[in-house]
Amino acid sequence: MTNSASVNTDSTVIRLQEDHDWDATADVVVVGTGVAGNTTAIHCADLGASVIMLEKADAPGGTSAKSGGGMMIPNNNYQRALGKVEAKEDFVAFLARVGRPLLFDPSSPTFGLPQWEYDLIETYFDNGADALARLEDLGALRVVHIPDWPSYNDVPQDKSSRGRYLTPADDGGRMSNGRNAIDRMAAKIAELGVEVRLAFRVDGLYLNDAGEAVGIRGRQGDSVVSIRALKAVVFASGGFTHNADLTAEYLNGQIVGGCAALTNTGDFIPIAKSLGVPLHQMNGAFFAPVVYEQAILKDPAMIANFNCAGDSVMVVNKYGVRVGNEKATYNDRTQSHFAWDPHRAEYPNVLQFVVMDKRCRDLYGYTGDNDFTAGNFIPRIGETSAYFLEGQTLEDLADRFAERLQRHAHLLNAIELGGHFVDNLRAAIDRFNGFARSGNDEDFARGQTGIEQWFMALDNELRADAAEAATESPNSSMAPLSDEGPYYGIILAPGTLDTKGGPKVNQKLQILDGDERAVPGLYGLGNCVASASGQAYWSAGCTWGPYLTFGYVAARNIIQEPVKGAGIAQAHVN
Repeated sequence: MTNSASVNTDSTVIRLQEDHDWDATADVVVVGTGVAGNTTAIHCADLGASVIMLEKADAPGGTSAKSGGGMMIPNNNYQRALGKVEAKEDFVAFLARVGRPLLFDPSSPTFGLPQWEYDLIETYFDNGADALARLEDLGALRVVHIPDWPSYNDVPQDKSSRGRYLTPADDGGRMSNGRNAIDRMAAKIAELGVEVRLAFRVDGLYLNDAGEAVGIRGRQGDSVVSIRALKAVVFASGGFTHNADLTAEYLNGQIVGGCAALTNTGDFIPIAKSLGVPLHQMNGAFFAPVVYEQAILKDPAMIANFNCAGDSVMVVNKYGVRVGNEKATYNDRTQSHFAWDPHRAEYPNVLQFVVMDKRCRDLYGYTGDNDFTAGNFIPRIGETSAYFLEGQTLEDLADRFAERLQRHAHLLNAIELGGHFVDNLRAAIDRFNGFARSGNDEDFARGQTGIEQWFMALDNELRADAAEAATESPNSSMAPLSDEGPYYGIILAPGTLDTKGGPKVNQKLQILDGDERAVPGLYGLGNCVASASGQAYWSAGCTWGPYLTFGYVAARNIIQEPVKGAGIAQAHVN
């Protein structure tokens, strides 16, 4: 172990002696054991490099292990086998249209995207199918192709809206999840002889006198440990969802929490700052509504509300006013939480209140591990939830909401329900019920997109009674709320799957400095670096898809790196 007495651990830049005593050495040091870190390590080891992986948590997997593990792979082998060959320019145009809608320019060589975003998307398209196929060949991943899963936005630029999506598969070939995929990768990592150190927090990066990354410093228990990287250091350490200082600074304090691993506190950000590396996309995130009370209690099992289950259900703000399309996909739906009211100088929608009738509660309760509506907050029949509220009347339900707000009055500037909440809620229900009977949501076009119809169909396939009821409605996503109670509800808040800001990387996944030059020997991928997705969550699987692709690409560049000299000049530390 490094003698901490010889290192000034309080400094952000420290000088070391030429004969620094390393505790371990490998060709490649990978920080993080989610899909980005795992795939990088697997491909590096497969290509002959020695690898040490470092994980801050007590168990591997990070946020990836909590996720559904779906992956969007453009022009994948399964898609092509069905005769659905996708052109690169069509794919890039689609991502540009939804990611940078105000910049989108179909006549531009980059479709209006900043060059670095275009380059990364091009890299993603060019390598995604090969990256997936190689993981399958290695036995590091099994998948199920879901050819009819649609894209998240219906736009004309999307010429291949179905066919890109796959999920992990279990040993029986059945659709599985991120935990299963991470376990399979971990088994391959062990088979390849990769060393994995858990409960290891990286807080420093060593550079030699040529400015090359040559190792990391970290803490494991009470020990300060330094590990030498002969070829490259790779950060795949996740975003900063659970760092209150960073979310306050960069996200304006608007998110209440998120379903990222609790260890995602942005450990790479201060290291990058100390290096003088510019940060990008820091005000962006992969947003999703979360259950308010579950988020503020930092429940490690929390999953975002990916889809608002049910039909006789609606969402209103603190004034009882309906605020958006409850069936819009999670990243898009979260945008309604951020609406600013200049007259009242407030965010009236920051907390939102789900209201449903007993029919909806009984038909659309959570069904189990294979429930497509992940994050469904409606308990199973016969079960309860501490966050799921009941009132015999709308007035009673409003009282339950008010009680919960009062319980947490020290948060979010003591938000209270507006004085006319129940009256406005009744009016909103009357208007919604009219739309449900006609099948046309004149306010927010609920149930009109392919993905909304897909999710609703999946919802109903799992529930025979709901499927029968849906056939009687002109819009399967809507049904009138009952005139009589009981009523049920829950409080939603803006959250994240994780943040997506950090340093920029080039097409080799090398970290870029302020002059757009690569920092030698330093790579980054996953949620700890700037995403090329702009404002969007492109579609289902748009984190796992690029990240497993970039792990494949990074490894093929890392393996060509020369061994770096160990003459230490400085270390940048957190």
